[in-house]
Amino acid sequence: MNNERPFSQSQTAFSEAIKRNRGRLIVIALILVALIVLINESIFIVGEAEQSVVTRFGVIKRIVINKHNDFHERYASLLKDEITLSDSVVIQVGSGLHFKVPFIDKVETFPSRLYTYISDSEVVNTAEKKQYYVQTFAQWYIADPALFTLKLGNMVSAENQLDNLIHPVIVQAINRMIAEDFVSNKDALNSSLSRGLTTVNSDLVARGIEVRDIQVHRTILPPANLESTYARMQADRAKVAQQLRSEGDEEYRKSVSSADLQARQLEADAISEAGAVRAQAESEAMQIYADAYGVDETFYSYWRSLRALEESLTDKATLVLDKDHPLWSELLSYATGAYGAVQP
Repeated sequence: MNNERPFSQSQTAFSEAIKRNRGRLIVIALILVALIVLINESIFIVGEAEQSVVTRFGVIKRIVINKHNDFHERYASLLKDEITLSDSVVIQVGSGLHFKVPFIDKVETFPSRLYTYISDSEVVNTAEKKQYYVQTFAQWYIADPALFTLKLGNMVSAENQLDNLIHPVIVQAINRMIAEDFVSNKDALNSSLSRGLTTVNSDLVARGIEVRDIQVHRTILPPANLESTYARMQADRAKVAQQLRSEGDEEYRKSVSSADLQARQLEADAISEAGAVRAQAESEAMQIYADAYGVDETFYSYWRSLRALEESLTDKATLVLDKDHPLWSELLSYATGAYGAVQP
């Protein structure tokens, strides 16, 4: 019981203090709430993928864009008469914490990301009146939230504006192209669409949006044109294949002719070299014969007679010569003379 009395007394004292200062506490609480509300109304946060418009009594005073947005510099000539390039509107760059006049300034935030526009599929004619079902798409974003708010107001109006501008530009670009370029020549198509993109942006920048890319999303042949288109494609491929074969045959003939020319040249050089070697050998042989003849004319004549006999006789051949025959007489005279010279 004694332990509970001090606690009860302190609680009672606290309650009495609150009763005495209730008015003061209420005032402090109201001041804190007012400060929180005031601070909350005085600041706003712009995210990395956001941009904002600050209005005062319905009049645009300031816009906040991200640091990568160079829209106003690139299209300064087209925006020179618009409100965002006037002195009445301040352009702030950068996301994060920003301040405004509490209870007076209103902030409207818009995404700064890319949006995708896709058109309905429609029949489009090429320059030679060939038909294709074409569906187009574009990538666009809100580049100036102030102009977007004033002239379009919402995404539905923006989509309608894009539909009125983008699809006709692409249709006109395809109308000026032949079917072969439209289907197969991507460089020609992209060049034509690039010119169309410039035309579209020249109309859209004053509305606060910019189109970054325009492309043909899908191309489908009407059933009536399928067979003729496939036949033309097959003919084009056959023409290309024939051209490649012709070029290959030409290269083959050039290679064969070059190889034959080199072979004939090598053969001619070999024959010439062989003739020179043979002539040199025969010359050296004749020189050897001449030297041998000069040493012993009688022996040389005898040796030549033996060579003649060897070349004239074959297996089982019989040679009958008169004793006065030059071949036989030279052989006998050399043999007799040789023996006569040896016997003494």
